[in-house]
Amino acid sequence: MDTLKWWQQTAVYQIYPRSFQDTTGSGEGDIAGVTRHLDYLKKLGVGAIWLTPVYPSPMVDNGYDISDYTAIDGRYGTIEDMDTLIAEGKKRDIRVVMDLVYNHTSNQHAWFQESKRSRTNDKADWYIWRDAKEDGSVPTNWRSIFGGPAWTWCEERQQYYLHTFAVEQPDLNWENPAVRQALYDAANFWIAKGVGGFRIDAIVYIKKPAVFSDGPVDGADGLSSIHKMIANTPGILDFLHEFRRKVFDGHDVFTVAEANGVTPADLPQWVGKDGAFSMLFEFSHVNLEFPDDEVWCRAEKWPLTKLKKALSDSQQATAANGWYPIFFENHDQIRCVNRYFPEGTDKKKAAKAMATILFSLRGTPFIYEGQELGMANTAFARIEDYNDISTHGQYQLALDEGF
Repeated sequence: MDTLKWWQQTAVYQIYPRSFQDTTGSGEGDIAGVTRHLDYLKKLGVGAIWLTPVYPSPMVDNGYDISDYTAIDGRYGTIEDMDTLIAEGKKRDIRVVMDLVYNHTSNQHAWFQESKRSRTNDKADWYIWRDAKEDGSVPTNWRSIFGGPAWTWCEERQQYYLHTFAVEQPDLNWENPAVRQALYDAANFWIAKGVGGFRIDAIVYIKKPAVFSDGPVDGADGLSSIHKMIANTPGILDFLHEFRRKVFDGHDVFTVAEANGVTPADLPQWVGKDGAFSMLFEFSHVNLEFPDDEVWCRAEKWPLTKLKKALSDSQQATAANGWYPIFFENHDQIRCVNRYFPEGTDKKKAAKAMATILFSLRGTPFIYEGQELGMANTAFARIEDYNDISTHGQYQLALDEGF
């Protein structure tokens, strides 16, 4: 039997720095606040902390719209603060895991600012640009993940650019080797800093189809889900294996990819000795109420047997090849004591039940900040109170469908 690696023998604690601890009085959390609580995390048995993005960002999508991959946003501190966090973490055998958002950048990133200026500049094809259809309409009828058309018009180029997510998050063109190398260089920058791994965001969307065509209309808005049209396009694993060779191989780091739409049966191609990543977040057990597409207003009830099957399938798929990241919460998911239990349930008992399952399955447990305390959801009175672009998009879609 192979010797287990360090990340197979510990727990990972996800931190959303903006809401973790504020040490400056700004009203927002910061990197120094994370450093301050390393002893607490060590006491919990945590061996790695995954930080959601702390890079410079206009914050349209709470940091997942990055304008510089190798710097720290001033609201969180400085690059020196990050160096301190990494160093202090190592003293306690806690590694820092960075979030890589490589499907897209912010539209304020210098790369996009140059790309949009003309069709002939050095970065003209660093993003996905297309002409309008002959009738002047958008290139395809795709709906972005956050709602609305997935194409936005650019006056400078007289073309549309593709954004799988928000208008402010243009998709990078992974077909361009220079783009891929720039992304690899950014990841290697953080490896040189001493990080212990990477969580890789929305990776299933990086490979686009060779031909862009309209999809079947599946909503009252007359659009088609972009996820169904581009997720896991054949050839994506070629990119990902190159990513592994140029960044991860030869370093004592782990990688965990966010891969919505990858089924348990597909896991052996993505993880393990011959896979692209150490682990992979797949969502069968947290999307039980969404059999076809993650549209919140179409949520369906599900039996307990469906949860058991989803967990069993994932365990079996990685039993002989690969490793599983066990999770029930993250920054995109509701609290598990709300998701898996009916209203009126004793939240303390519910949290203990979920913790028992979390630490009983084979794999590396991932804990979201506050989960260890049994935190539950907070319900705000107005949609305007939710600082989340996805929530607003789902709310508008529900209105469009008459809910």
